Amino acid sequence: MIIAIQVLLVVAILVIMGRLLISRSARTRAVWIILGVVFTIFAIAAVLFPDITNTIAHWVGIGRGADLLLYLLVVVVLVMIVQHSLQRQDDQRRFAELVREVALLRAAQEQMDGGEQVDDSEDAPDQ
Repeated sequence: MIIAIQVLLVVAILVIMGRLLISRSARTRAVWIILGVVFTIFAIAAVLFPDITNTIAHWVGIGRGADLLLYLLVVVVLVMIVQHSLQRQDDQRRFAELVREVALLRAAQEQMDGGEQVDDSEDAPDQ
C-alpha cells in the first residue's frame, strides 16, 4: 500500500533529478543522465520498498539499510562538492581570459585612436 509521503518523496526525487539533469552542459550530460537515472531508480525503490535497502546493505556487507543510505549520501555530497569546485575553477579561468581579452582590446583601440588616452586629471587645477 502506497502512502502519501511515498508519493510526495517520489515526486520530489523526480523533480529534483530532472532539474539537475536538465541544467548540465552537453559534454557531461550523458554521464549525469546515466548516474541520475540509476540514483532515481534506487531512490524511488528505497521509498516504495524500504526493506530493499536492508537487503542491498547486507549484500555489500553493511549492517543496516539506513547506514547504506548515509554512506551513499556522503559520497554524493562529496562528488557534488568536487564538481562545484571544478566548475568554479573553470569559471574563474574563463573570467580571467575575458578580462585579459578586454584589456588587450582596449589597448588596441587606444593604439588605433592615435595613442590618445583619456586622462581625467586634466580638468583638475595644477598644484
